[in-house]
Amino acid sequence: MPEENSNTILGGEEAATGVTGEQKVTGSEQPETKPTPEAGGAFDYARMVGAEGALAENWREGLPENIRGEKCLEPIKTIGTLAQSYVHAQHAIGANKVAIPGENATPEEWNEFYRACGRPENAEGYKHDGVKLPEGIALDDEQVAAFRKFAFDNGMSQKAFEAALAFDVARVEKMQAAARAEHDREYNETLTKLRSEFGGSFGTVVAQCNKAMETFGLTEVLRDKGLLNNYTIIKALAGIGERIGESKLKGGEGQPVAGDPSARLAEIQGNPDDPYYKKDHPAHNARVAEVNGLLAALAKAGRK
Repeated sequence: MPEENSNTILGGEEAATGVTGEQKVTGSEQPETKPTPEAGGAFDYARMVGAEGALAENWREGLPENIRGEKCLEPIKTIGTLAQSYVHAQHAIGANKVAIPGENATPEEWNEFYRACGRPENAEGYKHDGVKLPEGIALDDEQVAAFRKFAFDNGMSQKAFEAALAFDVARVEKMQAAARAEHDREYNETLTKLRSEFGGSFGTVVAQCNKAMETFGLTEVLRDKGLLNNYTIIKALAGIGERIGESKLKGGEGQPVAGDPSARLAEIQGNPDDPYYKKDHPAHNARVAEVNGLLAALAKAGRK
């Protein structure tokens, strides 16, 4: 054969390997190409994992085509995150799962959903042992029963029921605190105005107001309406007392005390909120005078 064609025929080791001397790979060198299934070759999984478990950018090319483009795979950059995702998925598979009823779900399907979410078997099953009641606040049985029915009809869990009830108790407590603060503010404001306006005759005016209320039976009405601290009301009663005359309203030790003195005395002394116990109350002096009169009447009755 001609000499110029001798290099076109491979023999020996070159014929066995199927590569030329220039193409031969020796040692640990690896080809730079990364064949993929689409290219007609097997995916090079040996090149998929780098240092510290880092995944190659094209690692998903070795996955089945139907899952290769899934968005949930985009954050996975290392073998560690891949394993962690698998563990989380397995835990989720083993956890309790509740199907959310669709738009056309039946009442039975909704009941099953509510039951799985923690709703009791019936409205009476709701408990409120975990709701702490502040001092001075008590639950109304009828209102609690109505709320139980509302909670059951709307699929509330036991936990949500107690949380909602605790929220309402806190709301009522804040309203009561605000009412007490407003009461104290009005009381102090009225006291300041009366002392400033009447000066040294403040005690007399207050006594006249108190006796005027008792004379016309207004004490309980004004107390129920929260008007005993109202400046305008006290001013009006002071005017009434002045026109009637102190002698007709105030009374004295020699005048008989209407009703049972011991019962009235017990009523006053048994009420810690009575003006008798509050030195700065507009009706305090009048109440002290009344108590003295009652004591005098009882002492007089005992001497008979």
